[in-house]
Amino acid sequence: MINDPEMLTGMILNGAHGIYDVHTNQGILRCTLRGKLKKAFAQSQSIHSVAKVNPRYDKLIQQSKVKRVEKREVATAAIPSRLSVGDYVKIRQLDPTTGMIEEILPRQSELSRRDSSSNDKKAMQQTLLANLDQVVLVFAAAQPDPHFSMLDRYLAICESAQIRAVICLNKADLTHEPYVEQAAELYIRLDYPVIWSSIVNDQGIENLRVLLKNHMTLFTGPSGVGKSSLVNAIEPGMAIKTGLVSNATGKGRHTTTGSQLYPLSDGGWLADSAGIRALAAWNIAPEELPECFIEFRRFLGECVYSDCTHIDEEGCAILQAVEDGQIDGHRHKSYSRLFLGDER
Repeated sequence: MINDPEMLTGMILNGAHGIYDVHTNQGILRCTLRGKLKKAFAQSQSIHSVAKVNPRYDKLIQQSKVKRVEKREVATAAIPSRLSVGDYVKIRQLDPTTGMIEEILPRQSELSRRDSSSNDKKAMQQTLLANLDQVVLVFAAAQPDPHFSMLDRYLAICESAQIRAVICLNKADLTHEPYVEQAAELYIRLDYPVIWSSIVNDQGIENLRVLLKNHMTLFTGPSGVGKSSLVNAIEPGMAIKTGLVSNATGKGRHTTTGSQLYPLSDGGWLADSAGIRALAAWNIAPEELPECFIEFRRFLGECVYSDCTHIDEEGCAILQAVEDGQIDGHRHKSYSRLFLGDER
């Protein structure tokens, strides 16, 4: 770590095309990476950020020991191989508005997914936000109807990353199907906080403000759920509270890092990510996945076979719990799809 009293510590707010807006105690500085960091990032992509993807679970199981080692190494080193929103950096200030990023500091946490633009043979990690402590998963109660299989994938990713997840069902003022209420009750029984919200009648807005106070939070969810309108209702005028790299580059604000980090009036930070159309887990080893479905945990270790995948084996305690109504069948289907690499 660089120990230079003239260096500033800052946090990445946004980035595109190698230009980053960084929050420091001297204000927001527009920064670029020092050359050696650019080179290190380029080299690291082929080593740390690429994984083989195969939907067949027998091959996934064979790879699990390697993935477990990779995950342990990441947890130990925690040095990012790719700069993301929320990362802390050391900066050398060049003038009142610009700086040079000299060092990337270790991450305390991150929420990542498999980059949807990658092909079936190679997968790239996309970090939605670094150094966060909670995630608000925003789905619409209607228009569009909620995709609870995607919500289950989000929850599994959050469990794997050990980050608190809050479920927000937006557009609560719209007429919605009975199954939406039933699903909300299921997640409440699983001890996930569920907030119903609407910008039409201000339902849930104050609850969300209280929830966000003094936290580093990611707002994420599928496209079309009213997430941006909800964010603006929580923090009016948020979009003008910090400079956007896109103003300088002319490119879309989500081109590189996928999120924009904003300060909150009551304290804390909020990252508003672009709408996600497809979601695939990143680097969850097959034998770790059952732990990411919290209702599975009390049945683990009770299967007849120690290497049970909980998909279709005889003597599986998880499958028996599904049959007995102790585990919801739709949740088990979400688990099976995630285990087998099915992103529907």
